[in-house]
Amino acid sequence: MQASNQMSIQVESRTDKGLVRTINEDCVATLPEQGLVVLADGMGGYSAGEVASQLAVETISSHLLPYTTPDAAAIVMAVEQANSAIISAIASKAEYEGMATTVALAHFGEKTACFAHVGDSRIYRFRDGRITQLTVDHSMVQELVNQGMFASIQEAMDAGVKKNVLIRGVGIDSQVEVAILEQELQNGDLYLFCSDGLSDMVSDEEIGQALQDTSAGMSGMADRLLDLALQHGGKDNVSVILVAIDSRK
Repeated sequence: MQASNQMSIQVESRTDKGLVRTINEDCVATLPEQGLVVLADGMGGYSAGEVASQLAVETISSHLLPYTTPDAAAIVMAVEQANSAIISAIASKAEYEGMATTVALAHFGEKTACFAHVGDSRIYRFRDGRITQLTVDHSMVQELVNQGMFASIQEAMDAGVKKNVLIRGVGIDSQVEVAILEQELQNGDLYLFCSDGLSDMVSDEEIGQALQDTSAGMSGMADRLLDLALQHGGKDNVSVILVAIDSRK
């Protein structure tokens, strides 16, 4: 018999190449029975970005699947293994030179979730009508804001700093630093994992409004987010994963 406070999750995902790119270099995996979701946004030109993101998602998923409840150390190790796998692939083929990927992932347990990310793919929480960005982008522009050189990302971009230059990525260096966040879950929470194809095109306020409208269910919300990114130009690949938390009675 299951405890009344055990959480179950509902998951919905979308990924699309957008309106400008010729291929989709994003990759997502959703394994709700295992409480695991993974999103990766590859980079590197040709088909290399696509290779990096798929390699990261497959490596992370296969490493974590044997765990009933992977802890933070196991999740970090999974990302480190993905980093090693990409670096090995780069060494094996000249056309893979320069490929890397972001990752944003989580394992949802009975009462808590462990979130991890590298790069500028984001994780948001929507709770009690309010959207909160849980991750901090590992980008040059964000780092300059963090250091106080600019008051805002917009100010830095106005000064000529490019938004898509990453200071961390999976496959960039032999070592990868993984940001980890553990949080208690609440019934009714909604979590959004997305590539910058959404967050660059759609404001946090618009994302929050889309998550507020539950009339079309999880599927409708995922469609709405993708549609918004495309309506605003669809300049990059767009991927979203939505995870809703429900108490089992």
